[in-house]
Amino acid sequence: MMTSKERLLAAAQCQPVDYVPLAFHFWPHPRHPQAIWNNDRERLAFYRAHEWDARVDIGAGVSPLPEVQVEVDFETRDDYTVLHQCWHTPAGTIEERLRVTDDWPGTRDSTNPVGFSDDFRTSRYLEFPFKTPQDLATLPYLFPLENPRDTEQIIQQHHDARTLADEFEVPLFAYFSGGMDWLIWLYPAEEAVLRTQDEPEMVHALLNHINAAFTTRLKTTLELGVDAVVRRGWYESADFWNPSMYTEFACPALKQEIALAHAAGTLFFYLMDTGIMPILDQLAALPFDCLLGADPATSNQDLVTIRRALPGKALWGGVSGPLHLGMGTPAEVEQVVEQAFATCGNTGFILGSAVGYRYDWPWENLLAFERAWKKGRARTQG
Repeated sequence: MMTSKERLLAAAQCQPVDYVPLAFHFWPHPRHPQAIWNNDRERLAFYRAHEWDARVDIGAGVSPLPEVQVEVDFETRDDYTVLHQCWHTPAGTIEERLRVTDDWPGTRDSTNPVGFSDDFRTSRYLEFPFKTPQDLATLPYLFPLENPRDTEQIIQQHHDARTLADEFEVPLFAYFSGGMDWLIWLYPAEEAVLRTQDEPEMVHALLNHINAAFTTRLKTTLELGVDAVVRRGWYESADFWNPSMYTEFACPALKQEIALAHAAGTLFFYLMDTGIMPILDQLAALPFDCLLGADPATSNQDLVTIRRALPGKALWGGVSGPLHLGMGTPAEVEQVVEQAFATCGNTGFILGSAVGYRYDWPWENLLAFERAWKKGRARTQG
């Protein structure tokens, strides 16, 4: 029997495994009531008891320098509230306004500024932060190329995570964000697309700086040692960008990051859930190891075509989190898992979902997911 670490890393390299891994995660806040653990150690023990394949993740975030001051206040407009934030830096001030909605999670008050990497930003913008090229002068303070506080946090995170990963014999992954995801966080989605067409120089300057900041954190993480890098690509897909835009704005940074990971002997996972089909040629040309995602139901995506278009690359997915696990029946979940095994086989395949298991998804569907996987692994074992 292989350990989870051995199994996941072998599958990601299209090497033989004792059986197809089952690897997924839970949406953290709020977490499913059946996901009963209080810390990462208890989570790993829970996974091991169910025979699921787990991993330990560490982040590589970029935080503003200490001299940045954030001013937060709330404005009342008719029947809704507006969050107004000003980011004061030695190079100038940028400000933004976002409409506050009931479904925006987390505490929102004057002592808790909203960070830039928030998925709820894009649809709630009333005023976005980076409006003119002059605003980019604040980037060295908001996204510093180096920040001792970030380095210290990465080192501490890594020490604790590596100890835990080794104890449970699971891989240690570095999860980080860069690239065009930042355009969807820093602008309304429509504005982001228009900016790439109307002001490409500004967009390149913005992305080049942010990517450089994340690259320094990636280098630190790779020097410490991780088993794989997981790079976000949620918003880099053809849901937003056509193939030529993807080639121009996304591919250069990805090529550099993949080269850094491989030079350190580390695998590279690329996370993209939907909008994959139109950019298959571009993805095939990128030398990453495993595509994490490829939802087969929420958009027009065919796993057979994806597998054929990406020879030598592993696939982590096979089911739709929202439509199969969240909205399907147990019988439908079992059928989808059987189809995933038939389509993806036993080599270069990790069964799972890119989307975390939500707090209100039926537990019966997760049990069906597990049950069908055990049947599939029995047929393909060895």
